[in-house]
Amino acid sequence: MLVCAYMISDRHENESGNERPARAALDDRVRRAVGGDKVALKVLLTDSYDDLCRYIERKAPSNLRRIVDAEDVVQDAHVEVFRRIETFQPRGADAFQRWVTTIAISRLRNSVKRHRAAKRNPGLVAPMTLRVEESSVALFDALAGPGRTPSASLARCEAIDAVHGAIADLPEQYQQVVWLVHIDGCTVKDVATRIDRTERAVHGLCRRGMDLLRERLGSASRFMSTTGPP
Repeated sequence: MLVCAYMISDRHENESGNERPARAALDDRVRRAVGGDKVALKVLLTDSYDDLCRYIERKAPSNLRRIVDAEDVVQDAHVEVFRRIETFQPRGADAFQRWVTTIAISRLRNSVKRHRAAKRNPGLVAPMTLRVEESSVALFDALAGPGRTPSASLARCEAIDAVHGAIADLPEQYQQVVWLVHIDGCTVKDVATRIDRTERAVHGLCRRGMDLLRERLGSASRFMSTTGPP
């Protein structure tokens, strides 16, 4: 179980008479948020924002703290919380904060993976160009399954993030080939020359990499906005 230092204190274990109304008010706000009250959800997230940012900053690897921005991680986590709030199941004291923190830790891990992968393949963090955006969204459309169309601005950003995160999660031998062929738009012949492999080998690496990518994006697409019937 995830234990969050900023959420656990003696007062949670020994609530006084004055704290019980506050706990009841918090529980009511969580219920309203789960029921679709976006104002209640925003208040919940705002109240814990600073503490969660400090927690994520402490959890980030020391050598990446200047690169991985805790506020960006928390904001990304909040976007996911807004998408998934209806799935939240309250189980015990501080269940909501534990859930939000778990999502934030997941986003942090994805960010760390991308930055570490970038050391092996600098293209993963190259400046975003319109061509890279279009290629990333097209790849998501092709692999994530029917009914997942990232046409809206937020969904488009989610799709790009999902694609880049999934590529960063691939074993190293597939990362560069998938990126060069499907994001940069290089030909197999050019890639073969660049990495000093045969064209047949590049085809094989690309095919296996895409199979793995399809699995990862198929899972990630559950949290994407949908258009039309599921």
